[in-house]
Amino acid sequence: YKVETYLYDSLTIPLFFKNLVKNHIKDFVIIDSLTFKEFCLANKIKNVDSSNVEKYYTIKILHKLFTSQTASDCSKGEILNIPYQWHWVQPNPRYEIYFASSKTLLKDTKPPNEFSKYNSYADIDRTPYLFLSDFVYPELKYYSISCDTFSTFGWCSEREMAFIALTTLLEYEGKVVAEGNHSWSEFVIPLKLNTGELQNFKVTVDNTFNFIEWTTIKQQEISKWKKNMGDSRLPKWYNQKAKSKNELNKIKNHLVSNESMLRIENKLVIYLDREINER
Repeated sequence: YKVETYLYDSLTIPLFFKNLVKNHIKDFVIIDSLTFKEFCLANKIKNVDSSNVEKYYTIKILHKLFTSQTASDCSKGEILNIPYQWHWVQPNPRYEIYFASSKTLLKDTKPPNEFSKYNSYADIDRTPYLFLSDFVYPELKYYSISCDTFSTFGWCSEREMAFIALTTLLEYEGKVVAEGNHSWSEFVIPLKLNTGELQNFKVTVDNTFNFIEWTTIKQQEISKWKKNMGDSRLPKWYNQKAKSKNELNKIKNHLVSNESMLRIENKLVIYLDREINER
């Protein structure tokens, strides 16, 4: 089996990821159709329903692109090098990061005007548009001795804010949850049962520890779910940023460079080829 490589042109951030997912769902089905069928069987879900397949694999594929493996510096996923990077610790590992093109340290660079309250570019809390626009920048924008070259980076809350912003634009209902010093994403997603009725699922996606879990949630529990963002003092700010009209408009209108679309596509194809042909 040979995974097909697709070309993309003149797409915004959400449209690129939507097309990327659409083109490669069939490849992910080959990799783990058994897991999906077992999930459907256990929950009486119609496994041949195209909307069920699309929802299940959209979350899975985007997660595979965004996730790291653990909460340690330079941890990355199996497809892309988007390093996990601690922040607000001493010594701050972000102070070792350079802009790849200029070899200038982020800590020696004045932040953009919208981040003027921060001391330097290295100190910025990486909000969704910054995270995602860096993700699709034509070249790999950053370099550090520890993490090599990479397009974007972030610790748990930064990854999840970007993930929720993107999935919001793809019309998934989600939020960032933060408890203690950790953050993850949660969604409520309806899937069609064999009877034709809809069953809501709470979907927990952890883009730090590479984890997804689908569990049923009753209709009467959803209003309570919407209000619960965890016991940390920060999730309100995380969700304000993830759902900010300004952030979402900038993401929605940002054209992705052909160079970055090809780079991400090629990395995904390499991963899929390896996974499929090792089975």
